[in-house]
Amino acid sequence: MAASKHEPLPPLREESPMDYAQHEATYSGFVTVTKYTLMGVAILMVGLYFAVIAGQPVLGLVLVLASFVVPPVVGVLSEISKK
Repeated sequence: MAASKHEPLPPLREESPMDYAQHEATYSGFVTVTKYTLMGVAILMVGLYFAVIAGQPVLGLVLVLASFVVPPVVGVLSEISKK
């Protein structure tokens, strides 16, 4: 087995400064999307309970459909109210 020849490392470059404002905006967006996704999942779980276990298929269907409609609407309305 041939011995590998180690090359020297290139000189270190100075790191660019962090864009903290953009980082915080991205994190805020991630948290917001997570919040509305969890809201939708909670409504979906309640809808599935009513549709499958409680024997209320109409209410279950309404809640399942609402789980796809309500979170985006609430998100858009909250963004509009911030401006």
